[in-house]
This record gives sequence, C-alpha cells and structure tokens, in this order.
Amino acid sequence: MHCPRRFSGLVVLMTMLVAACAPGGPAGAPDGAGGSVAPARPTSVVMGVGSEVDNIGPKIGGGTNAAEYQFMTNSPLSVRNAQGVASPLLAAELPSRDQGTWVVNPDGTMRTTWKIRPNAIWHDGTPVTSPDAVFAFEVYLDPAMPIADRMPEQLMDGVEPLDDKTFVVHWKAPYPWANELGARELEPLPAHILEVIYREGNPEAFAGNPFWNSPQYVGNGPYRLTAWEPGSQLSYRAFDDYFMGRPTIDDVVLRIIPDSNTLLSNLLAGEVDTVVGATALGQIAGATLKEQWGQTGDGEVVITPVRFRHSQIQFDSAYLEQPALLDLRVRRAIVHGLDRGTIAEVATAGLSGATEIYLSPTDPLYGQAQPAIATYPYDPSRAQALLAEAGWSKRGEELVNAQGGRFAMDIRTTASTDNETELSAMAADLRNLGMAITEAIVPASLIRDSEYRIKFPGLNNTALSIGTPDTLRRAVSAECPDPARRYTGGNRGCWKNAEFDRLYEIAGSSLEANERANAVVGALQILTTDVGLIGLSYTSENIAVRKGLTGPGPRWPGQVGNTWNIHEWRWE
Repeated sequence: MHCPRRFSGLVVLMTMLVAACAPGGPAGAPDGAGGSVAPARPTSVVMGVGSEVDNIGPKIGGGTNAAEYQFMTNSPLSVRNAQGVASPLLAAELPSRDQGTWVVNPDGTMRTTWKIRPNAIWHDGTPVTSPDAVFAFEVYLDPAMPIADRMPEQLMDGVEPLDDKTFVVHWKAPYPWANELGARELEPLPAHILEVIYREGNPEAFAGNPFWNSPQYVGNGPYRLTAWEPGSQLSYRAFDDYFMGRPTIDDVVLRIIPDSNTLLSNLLAGEVDTVVGATALGQIAGATLKEQWGQTGDGEVVITPVRFRHSQIQFDSAYLEQPALLDLRVRRAIVHGLDRGTIAEVATAGLSGATEIYLSPTDPLYGQAQPAIATYPYDPSRAQALLAEAGWSKRGEELVNAQGGRFAMDIRTTASTDNETELSAMAADLRNLGMAITEAIVPASLIRDSEYRIKFPGLNNTALSIGTPDTLRRAVSAECPDPARRYTGGNRGCWKNAEFDRLYEIAGSSLEANERANAVVGALQILTTDVGLIGLSYTSENIAVRKGLTGPGPRWPGQVGNTWNIHEWRWE
C-alpha cells in the first residue's frame, strides 16, 4: 500500500530501527536440527494484544480489547462472519418467523425460542442449560453490576426455560435482531458455580470474585484459561470437549504488549505470530510491517476500517472546565479550525481520510446520510468569525474573551504513538486559533478507570467500533455515566438531545428496514448539526498474520473481536 510522502521517512526510520530483528519462524515452532529436516507443524500460537482486561466474562467489566479475550473462553448464541452473516454457534439454530420460533404479537411484544446445542458443556463438564441463560439475564439487568452495556437485555421482559436445552425470550417491544443474539448478548453464565455467590447479595464480592480473572474461570468456549500473569500474558489450552470440535491449535498465548513499536519488533523477530485488536499494532507500525513483510514474505497485514475516531465533548458542568464548549458557535468553530484531512493522514499513516460520522463508506446508508448531515470543512477564517460571535477574539497570539480571560482547553487521549500523533496535530491547529491547549495522555494504568475516563474537562479523543445502530447508543441520554453504576455509560461527555434519543429507539426497534434507515440518517443529522461530538477519521484494524497461519483476518465491523473464529485457526 502506498504510504503518503510525509510518512515515507517515518516508515523507513521504523524499518531501520527494527531491521536488526531478524525474521523468524512461527513463535510456537521448535528449532530445526538441520536444513534437510522438514520443520514440524507448530501446535501453538502467540498473539499480541494491546491491553489487558480486568476479567474474561462475557458482560461484566472488560476493557478496550475485551472481545479478544472473551471469544477464547466463551461462545455466544450466534456469531457473524466477515461478511456480517449470522449463524448459530452455542445455539442449535437461529429463531425464525417461518418456523414459528420467532413470534411477533399484534401489540409489538415478541418471543423467540432458543435451543442450546445438545453437546454444549462448561469447561468443568457440566452441561450448558437453559437455567444458565435465565440466571445470566438476572445478573445482566442487576443495576448493581458493573455492566456498561445492558442491550439488548433491557428490551427483554423475561427468559423462560422450557426444558434443559430450550428457553424462550419474551420481548417488551420489537427488536430487529432478536434472532441473532451474539457476543455479550444474553450469553449464559455457569449458574452451578456463580449463583450461590450471587445470592449472597454482595455485588462487590460477586464482581470481584477470582472466578472472573484467574484460571478458576469456567466458560463454554474453545479454550480454557490455564495461567494469567498480570501485565504479561494469558495462556490457554484447547478444550477437548468443545461442542464445535476440538480446536486444531493446542495452545494459545495472549501476550500483552501495549507499545506498538515493541509489538512490531516482536513480530519481525518471530516472537509473535499474529496481532489482534484495533489498538494493538496501530497505523504507523502497521504500515511499516506491511512494507517489511512485503519484502521478506514472512506474512501479511490485513487492513480493515472498523473503528471511528472522534473527540467526545464534555457537556457535564460538574466536570467541564471550559464553559465555552456549551456554546454551539464555539463547538462549530473548533471543528472548522481542525484540518481533519491532514490530521487523518498523519494519524493513520495515510490509510484513512477524515469523516464526520460513524458509518463506513461501504455501508448502504452512507450515501443516504452524506447529503443530510452537517459538515465543517477546514476554514480557519470561519472559525475565527464564529468565535468572535461567541465573544472570543485574538489579541496577539492569544484567544481571549471580553474580560481578557484566555481560552484554555484540555484534550485527552490514551497512550499510543498513533493517538499522540493525532493529538499533537489537533493541538497545533487549535493553538493557531489562539487557544491554550493542554495535551493530556491517559496512561495505561487508568484506561480501565471508568471514573477517571468520564471526568475529562474538555475534549476526549477515543474510538468506537462501527456498527449501526449500536454506535448511536454511545450518544443517547441514557448512556450518560452514573456514579450509581460505577460511572459506566458510553456517552462520556453526556451530550443530550431528546429527538436523537427518539430516533435511536426507532433505529433499534423497528422491524421495517426503511424506517430504521431514515431514523439513523435523522439521528446523524441532529448529532452533526449540534456538534455532539467531533468526527476525526476511520481507524483501520491492522491484523498481522505470519505466513502459514490461517484463520485471522477481516471481521464484521459491528462484531468486535478478531478471535471470533479462533476454533477454526490452524497452521498449514
């Protein structure tokens, strides 16, 4: 892939820095005894991942790369392939209106009947049963549990067991994807282990039990956790009795390497076989590896745009330190003052352009949304004019108000080469407007601190996976963080708009595709007109795959986790 001129020197420099790391064979391969002996086929895989999680359960807690860990030990009822087509996984079949297992009542309520595969068992040999789904439903709706996303469970009226392997989900209202419950959606929990702990009535003790973050964990997925070395790696062993058949890869190590340059060196040295997670390899390191492996033939880098980079804006007065951000003119001025085309080029090593909205250009809705949304092309003069209307003017190099107060603002981002490059470019543009910008880097130790993450005082740069209408939920009022819910909630800046909320409900509930599409477009129009957030760029997921390893590759953007098909991976 062509790298923009501004990056050619950087990519070459990074390549020179890691040139001493001689390419090796697969990380799990034994050393060869001689040139005439064919190497044995590896039976293990070492995966690099950018961050650790606080537990490996399917719904409680988690972290930035939680899905990569969750697919290792857990299997949802259904899973989507790279084209977005759902198929049954833990379920024996998907509910169907034609077969009468998905019933829509005249009042809009529904029921879906699910059957668990007869050979599905937990890692301790206990069968996975319908009471496990009933118990999970209760836990997932418990407000005392640290759960950031209670969809779609909050749309359910109840879960009723019919027999050991069959249960019915009763829905309060229409839900278009009621027959495609996937990752982190009503995934069963081992009631035979956890229910007695839960009934003790101590939410802190339940959520903090060692079950969730140690080899005590019992899942129903293709791999069992055998060791967890905090801050270093997690080790897994293939589950012999996995209901889809024993995985071909015997052992998997998830190695935690937060720094993309260190990860790049490990890949080139043959210490890591593949990389999972959108934040792991990053854009610049991904471009470097693609160029290097293109020359050596040691592997390939699969590039897929899957995330939407944007700046969240703080609207909660309890945390906001620059009240001018509540003025629409100021928010629009900031967007006009950002050269987002160049920022995207810088931050993604030329792999992505700027965007206003979280729809992929390949999404059929993209063309419908573009004419409807508000756009803010780079225009510093327009930015200055809007600031002047709001009472801010330049005196020398400083932007001040009528009282002479300086416009100061903090912008946060998580620590990584790509994110910090993006932040520096943004800060430079806004300083050109006269703003005093503080560049704040969130250290790895605070990434999972929900309270810290929501209390940003100005702007917060972040990314979310592209998936309609799920991504809209990150801006609904109900997702404002709440101390009573341990500060969980995707709408970190707490932007609120009642009409947006109404359209989101339609987008997530109507059984008519056209009505859902119009609601999505309408919601995006409101969001961009009011500048509820600042769109920056798409982030491509750069998945490094060593030669000979098959399985890792593209995923459906709306389904987070490159390990979704880990049970099918193999060495050729």
